[in-house]
Amino acid sequence: MTVNYNLLVSNSSPWSLFKLLIRWKGSIWKAVWLEYFVWLVCFFIVSAIYRFALPEAHQKIFTDLAKYIDTKTRYIPMDFMLGFFVTIVVNRWGVIFQNIGILDNVSLMTAAHIKGKTLEARIIRRNIVRYCVLAQCIVFRDISMQVRKRFPTLDTVVTGHLMMPHEKERFDEIDAKDKYAKHWMPFQWAISLANMARRKDLVESDIRVDTLINEIKTFRTQMATLRNYDWVPLPIMYPQLVVLAVHTYFFLALISRQFVDPTDVIDLYFPIMSSLQFVFYIGWMKVAEALLNPMGEDDDDFECNWLIDRNLRIGLTIVDEGFESTPDLIQDDFFDKLDVKPLYAAGSRAVHSLEGSTANVQLLRDNVSEVEMFPMQDSEEVFDDKVPLDRSLNKRRVSVVHHKDCGGRRNSSVDSSNMFGNLRRRMSSFHLGSKPSSASLGDHYNEKGAYHN
Repeated sequence: MTVNYNLLVSNSSPWSLFKLLIRWKGSIWKAVWLEYFVWLVCFFIVSAIYRFALPEAHQKIFTDLAKYIDTKTRYIPMDFMLGFFVTIVVNRWGVIFQNIGILDNVSLMTAAHIKGKTLEARIIRRNIVRYCVLAQCIVFRDISMQVRKRFPTLDTVVTGHLMMPHEKERFDEIDAKDKYAKHWMPFQWAISLANMARRKDLVESDIRVDTLINEIKTFRTQMATLRNYDWVPLPIMYPQLVVLAVHTYFFLALISRQFVDPTDVIDLYFPIMSSLQFVFYIGWMKVAEALLNPMGEDDDDFECNWLIDRNLRIGLTIVDEGFESTPDLIQDDFFDKLDVKPLYAAGSRAVHSLEGSTANVQLLRDNVSEVEMFPMQDSEEVFDDKVPLDRSLNKRRVSVVHHKDCGGRRNSSVDSSNMFGNLRRRMSSFHLGSKPSSASLGDHYNEKGAYHN
């Protein structure tokens, strides 16, 4: 029941988002139209009573009451409550979606690690996949009304070929002794089959069977997360508070938004701005309401039944029909070609080369042919003549790198050049007592950059 509109917003044309406004399924119009219609009818009833039924003295009282309510409704922090509530609900929705349960990894690891084309090997592979799908079905029956309507009892699960009769008997035996949910049982069966495959040498090593079991455990953790989020929803006080605040606000607006001031330039019978505010605030609340339980039956809820069917079909195909079914090994069309240029259909978009933000930045001037490399020195010591430098730096070899690429785009680094300039100046002017200073850095290298004593 998910409403997909990605194709309509595949580009950023001016009218892309406006196309969404004419959609009905899952739209804001479908969510708020009934409440807005009721509110609008009530607004016109109050307006008619004020204009035609109340005497002048009572109209004066109504006017004072409307102005008072309009002034005090700002005390209700609508933006804060709705914004915080929607943020929490969207975060929960994201976690539920990330743990919805795609069985591809379990199926691929089952096909990769359990070898053999014998009947026993095929049955083990297929049953591991089916048990994982069965566990997902049992979990979804407890948290999704879609799946509950499809499989109202375990007998219907057997009829749907997700569980076999003897497996249900085993399942019911545990049920007679355990009052808690048994979502764990199909996963235990799948792990036992993986260990059986190892004992029968269908799995080559313990590492391989551990990898397969870890994938099954990851899938089980996802199902446990879904159960936990359904088991412990948001505290009921929070959605109660938001719903109460929003509906109280617009109930008071039936009085406060009436056109009661005789000094108004325009006397409108239809509340244009209040209608926009109603659509925005109620629509905002409806967004949170739709996302609060994405396993339900709303237009934008997850397709739980489709996911079960998809996992079963794709999983069995991977471990059975697709098992060790690889194409023949032949040379590809780019074999021994250094310049690989894939083809594009006419009208498709050319590839834009992706590079680092500083990949084409050159820090050397055009006339620089060598780069001198110095040992690391504190920048404050380099620029402060009162701080003595490490004299051993002058005795160490200073590398000179010949720069060959003098073309292209370049930017100079003023700070680094000034630092190295001060470093060279100070190191060339060192004195030790009355003895002459050590040779300057320039004296250690000839004009071509060769080092000499």
